[in-house]
Amino acid sequence: MKLPSIRLPFPKRRPKTADADELDPLDDQAAEEPEAGEPAAPADRTRLKRILTAVATVGLAVLVIGGTGALVGWILVNAETTEARRTLERPQLTVPILADGEAPTPNSSANRTTPAAGAGHAGTAPDGGQHRAAGHGTEAAQEAPAHGAPAAGTSEAGAEAMPAPADGVRLAAVDPTLLEIKNDAKLPKIGPDGREPWSTYARPFNVDDTRPRVAIVVVGLGLSRELTEQAISGLPSAVSLSFSPYARNIGPLLERARQAGHEVLVDLPMEPLDFPRDDPGPSTLLTSLSLVDNLNRLEWVLGRAPGYVGVTTWMGSQFTTVEDALMPVLQTLKERGLMFVDSRATSRSIATELASSIQLPRAFNNTFVDSTPSLDAIDRALAGLEAIARQQRHAVGIARALPITFDRLARWAGTLESKGITLAPVSAVADRQRLR
Repeated sequence: MKLPSIRLPFPKRRPKTADADELDPLDDQAAEEPEAGEPAAPADRTRLKRILTAVATVGLAVLVIGGTGALVGWILVNAETTEARRTLERPQLTVPILADGEAPTPNSSANRTTPAAGAGHAGTAPDGGQHRAAGHGTEAAQEAPAHGAPAAGTSEAGAEAMPAPADGVRLAAVDPTLLEIKNDAKLPKIGPDGREPWSTYARPFNVDDTRPRVAIVVVGLGLSRELTEQAISGLPSAVSLSFSPYARNIGPLLERARQAGHEVLVDLPMEPLDFPRDDPGPSTLLTSLSLVDNLNRLEWVLGRAPGYVGVTTWMGSQFTTVEDALMPVLQTLKERGLMFVDSRATSRSIATELASSIQLPRAFNNTFVDSTPSLDAIDRALAGLEAIARQQRHAVGIARALPITFDRLARWAGTLESKGITLAPVSAVADRQRLR
């Protein structure tokens, strides 16, 4: 009986011969391809795990190496700055050591006389604006002319020139006709003859000198008696000195500096970005205060002592970026015949541009001389100021009251003559720097 032929749904396997070493290719294909729905072979799962493990290992290694490299790079770039900042924030006290056989100087505090009321004022801040500032600066505004070159001579009131300092350059004495007495404070104002305090009290400078000019302003003076005396007597007279409004006996200190031939300014505390963590003090101008409160605080600062040419911003990385808060302050400075120096605590400061827009005599900081208070860093900063002066004809640097800064400034100033650069008071570069 013949059976019917049946067609199989898969290829027929050839019989394996005795001398065949391998299976038929169909056998290999059948062995490698699992049926639908059947899980992958153990070998495939092992291979997949190995691939995933290798990828994860490589990724982790990249993250570790990259993170370590970034950390090392940050340390290399910022280590010096971080260490310098920690050094500055660490409380310090300098104690002089007596030589063998040297007797200590007796304490003469008990023999000092109390200054008269209104002389230098006590180092207290205003009450945050409880006193009204109505009519603030209106009289000066009516008399304000366009500013010009530093004036020569004295007023008709008979103010005499000060004693000549070591370099023979005399500064004008404080002129009563340039003062407004208000609440026992002596505020600067434009004189009846149109003379302005900034040009009257400026250190005389030869405007025909065509050499590149570099001006240095040392800020924060008056808080340490020793450092203040070092700045007054140890720095070249052409270096401008700016005093903290919180300094005790600020009036005599300013007069002492002027007698030594230094042009003087007053620090104007302004709100920094990280306020109140960084707090410039109780008289800080704040963007959160009203116009009246800020003008009251400004008036307190301006009334600390007479004889200065203008103000230098102290901090202010927030305040100098807000036009609504800043413009009334600049207008008041102009109405009182003062100069404005923008320390540019931030590159976003608009203070210099606003000052120029209202013809307020202005200068701005090109370089913080001792942002890193080390010998090499200060020397590099001073060399950078020289380069700016050669390229742009005028440059301004701001320095702090630090012994190492005084030493490097004094040494550097002695080299300028041979380099064809002149050290100038900051008033001599007013309105001469190029805007950004």
